[in-house]
Amino acid sequence: MSDLPLQIAGDGEAPERILSDSVRERLNAMYDKVPKVSCECDRLGQCCELTPEEMAADFAAMYPLFTVEYLNIVDYVNEHFDADRREALASSFEERPQRCHFLTDQGQCTIHPARPLVCRTYGVVDREMVEATAKEARGEVPSAWVRDFLFTERQTVCAHARPLEPEAKQEHATRMVTFEYERELVVLGRESEGLDEERIQALEKATGRREITRWSWGGFNALMRSPGDWFKDHFRRYWKASFLGD
Repeated sequence: MSDLPLQIAGDGEAPERILSDSVRERLNAMYDKVPKVSCECDRLGQCCELTPEEMAADFAAMYPLFTVEYLNIVDYVNEHFDADRREALASSFEERPQRCHFLTDQGQCTIHPARPLVCRTYGVVDREMVEATAKEARGEVPSAWVRDFLFTERQTVCAHARPLEPEAKQEHATRMVTFEYERELVVLGRESEGLDEERIQALEKATGRREITRWSWGGFNALMRSPGDWFKDHFRRYWKASFLGD
């Protein structure tokens, strides 16, 4: 499927933003609730690429990516990257790359102001707070939420992260175990301009669903930016091969 043509903003064009100002403001306000940390790792970008062991264990870089976050990143790429780079990013539909699409050779994030929630929350909460938060949440939230919280947060504890807002960590941990951030991201995605009705019908035919709330960068590229003819003819096969489709 490497010949999949994708629609991108051309060189010299000034593409219109996809997200409305109000949605972007609410998204950024939600992001601002995540406590800031500083990274003291001696190798930038280490947390943005997978080791061979992590690849074998089915981990994924920059996942989950929610619909509104994908559209926000597309806007950022169109505004800040040249045409060649936009084309390279739009043409990438690999679901689980070993290295984040947006990482430079030096390990720097090229979309840092628009990076998604999963990147912002990495290393914020330490192991002790993860376990204590899960213990307190048992019986208060669905057990699946506690299980998913533990699985994710145990894997993203980082010895190199130093909290800049330690007083905000517990409230943040509570938001994580109650999936407050994720629920808001789903709402914002549904309020954003996404698929037209023809593509929604094709999606439903292929998957039995009328929306995808979270996926990978490559998956969303195929869903939202592939030409209609390709989508109707080939998306079902792409979906069946999907590893990270919501």
